[in-house]
Amino acid sequence: MADRPDYREMLRSLSVLRRLQIGPAARAILIEYVRVDNGADAYDEDVRRAEKRFSKDIERLRAWGIDIAVDTGYEYRLVSYGEFSPIYLNDAELGAVAFLMETFGPGVPESEAVQQLLRRVLDWAPAKQRSEVTHRRQRLRMDLRRKDDDLVPPIVQEAVTKAYETRRRLRFLYRSPGQADGIPREHTVEPWYLHYDTVGRHVYLDAYRLSVTGPYGTWPDARWQRYRLGRIQAEGITVLPDKLPPSPPKRASYAVEYMLAPELTRLGEVSRHFDKMEVGVPDEAGWVRVTGITDDPFTAMQLLLGYGARCRVLGGPEIRKAMEENVAVLAEFYKAPLEAGEQLCED
Repeated sequence: MADRPDYREMLRSLSVLRRLQIGPAARAILIEYVRVDNGADAYDEDVRRAEKRFSKDIERLRAWGIDIAVDTGYEYRLVSYGEFSPIYLNDAELGAVAFLMETFGPGVPESEAVQQLLRRVLDWAPAKQRSEVTHRRQRLRMDLRRKDDDLVPPIVQEAVTKAYETRRRLRFLYRSPGQADGIPREHTVEPWYLHYDTVGRHVYLDAYRLSVTGPYGTWPDARWQRYRLGRIQAEGITVLPDKLPPSPPKRASYAVEYMLAPELTRLGEVSRHFDKMEVGVPDEAGWVRVTGITDDPFTAMQLLLGYGARCRVLGGPEIRKAMEENVAVLAEFYKAPLEAGEQLCED
C-alpha cells in the first residue's frame, strides 16, 4: 500500500499541513520539510517539477476543505480547517473535552496550554460536535483555581521552565514568611520536579537546595525543599551553566505512626496518604494503628492535624515532636481569654 502513488501524495499533503500548524512558511521551507518527513525522493530534484508537485499537494488540502492562504512574500498560511473533520468524538470523549475545558479555566496552572490543545482537537471534529461540547452539563466538577493573587511573574516561569527542561541549576531570591526581617535570601538549587498542590492551590518547585546566602553570610545546607513559585523574586533569577547529575539526590525518609478513631475506620476504609502504609486491626476500643513513610514531615503533620481529636500521633520522633509543639501552642490559644477587640462570631 505504501508504494501506491496516491498514498504518497496523501502523505506529502499531510506533512505540509503539519508544518503549517507550526506557522506560516515559504514554499521552499515547506518542500524541505516534506522531504525530511517523507524521504529525499518525496519531491523531484528538479525545482520546477518539485514545485508543480507541491502545488498539487496544496490543492489537495484545499479540496479536503482546508483554507490555506498565500500572504505577501509568498508565505503559505493555515487559515482554518474548514470542513476538514478527520476525527469523530464519542459521547465519553466529548464529555472529557468539556470537563477539561471547564476545569482548566482562567486562574488554573497551564490553562492556556490545555485550552489550546482542546481547541486543536475540536478544530478537527465536525462543526456539530464543536457547538455541542460548549452546552454539555458536567456530572463531575473540579475546582483547580488559585485561592489568592499569588501569581507567578512570567520571568520566573520562563527561567524555572528553562532550568527544568535543560537540567541546569537555578539561582534566585526567595522571600519566605519564616524570615522575620523580610529580606529575600539567595538560593542555589537543583530543580528536579514541579507540582501543583490541589489543597493549597499553589505551584511548587521541588528542588535540592545547595546553598543559601543572606544578610549573615552564605552557608551550605544541602537538602530537599519545596519553593512556592509565587515567592520567587523576578529580579536576578538566573539559569546557571552547571548541569544536574544523572539522578536526583536521595531524599530523607521519616517514619509515620498514628492511631485513627473508630468513626474514621469502622467501614474498613483508610486513606493512603503515605508510602509503605500498613493498616492494623481495630483494638478493643475500635482504634486502628497506621504506619507509613514520608519525605515531608511538615506536610504530614498538617495532614494529621486535620483529623483533629480523631487522630493520635505516636511517631516517628520528628513528626511526634512537631505535633506536640503545635498542640501545646493551640492549647494555650484556647485557654487564654479573648483579648480586647476580639469577639465571638455570631450567626
